[in-house]
Amino acid sequence: MFTFFTEIINKGIIDKNGRWLGRPYDFLVAPLGEAYPKISAIVVASGKIARKYAVIPWDQVQRTNEQFHIKAAKESLEYKGEYYHEPETTVRKHILDQQVVDTYNRKVVRVNDVHMLKVDNELRIAHVDIGLRGMVRRLGWQPYIDFGVNFINPHAAYLSKEGFLAWKYVQPLSIHPDKGTIQLNVTQTQIKSIPPPDLSEMLKELDPYQRAGLFRSLDTDTQIGIITEMDIKQQKDLIRVLDSKTSGALFEKIPPDEGADLLGELPRRDADRILSYIGTKKSKKLSTLLSHKSSSAGGLMTTEFITLSNAMSVGEAIEHIKQLQTTAETIYYAYVVDAENHLEGAVTFKHLLFESNDRKVADIMLTKPACVHVDASAKEVAYIIDKYNLMAIPVIDHNKVLQGMITIDDILSLVISETWGKKTGLL
Repeated sequence: MFTFFTEIINKGIIDKNGRWLGRPYDFLVAPLGEAYPKISAIVVASGKIARKYAVIPWDQVQRTNEQFHIKAAKESLEYKGEYYHEPETTVRKHILDQQVVDTYNRKVVRVNDVHMLKVDNELRIAHVDIGLRGMVRRLGWQPYIDFGVNFINPHAAYLSKEGFLAWKYVQPLSIHPDKGTIQLNVTQTQIKSIPPPDLSEMLKELDPYQRAGLFRSLDTDTQIGIITEMDIKQQKDLIRVLDSKTSGALFEKIPPDEGADLLGELPRRDADRILSYIGTKKSKKLSTLLSHKSSSAGGLMTTEFITLSNAMSVGEAIEHIKQLQTTAETIYYAYVVDAENHLEGAVTFKHLLFESNDRKVADIMLTKPACVHVDASAKEVAYIIDKYNLMAIPVIDHNKVLQGMITIDDILSLVISETWGKKTGLL
């Protein structure tokens, strides 16, 4: 038998002597790891101004028909000012009216009602109701609205389409009031299975406090995938509500060009504070990128790329790439440099893979690769990448010393942003 929270709270609670105790105020829920978690206790309230609550464990419930009949006597109930403690979960406080993550449809929704399943003498959470009808039911208008809709259009979707979401797809966002973190009460496997672009869209629907809490609960790789999908304004809003330690750990692993773009948009004081939490090596890379204009090649480039020596054999080059500790942003090209880091050539990984291991890199490399100067404009970079059909292009200084690399997605994002901004009047 199914019932709704809004219906079940209208039942009475009767003690073992048949005396009236009141109506259910709330329900405590057993640990939420199950697909359909059990109700573990009923909460009954006393008083309206200085309200107090008594918790009745579910094993004290004898029958749950028209009323709740309990085994205890009225005098044995202990009323207190609070009826739950972290990390306990309750239906009214933590689920009803709250925003939850719908991991099936990959979106954030609000709970209008809770659908419960009665099995023998147990009560379990089956679904959350996120539909309009659930809201109408909460307001007590359902009989009248249903009658009116049925009179006008008996085939209306409102009458036939329930807005139910199975509990197994729900991730409640329970925020710890002191730590500012969100406890995902169901396994995080469901959240981690959602692609970062979808997660970044979901974060937009949360308030800043929830957004930061959910973001902190994820592993660093997922965090990076999310933040790199956001536009600069969303990134700034997120960084503002993160603590310095969390921000530092994030910037430690974020691609340098992405990190520099974001730091460049923050107030100098905030940027310096975050840099102080980043390792010296990464901090130097970011500081170097920050010294360039954001719309120049120097501001667009990443300092993480793969370099080879022309004296290497193909086999040595492949082994060198395998053993690299840092992960380059792209693996389309490797750049050949001398001892002073002057750009001498470029080689694609396709060439390396299809050449014999004993051939020299110097014999297969492109000796005059297309490149751009560190002060070149974004338009110049886009023109050269398009002209030579490149996936990435090296960036050099006046002395032909290799400074970085620009990938096609970086320049494409900027060009699209500028073009779209001009069309909409934003730029």
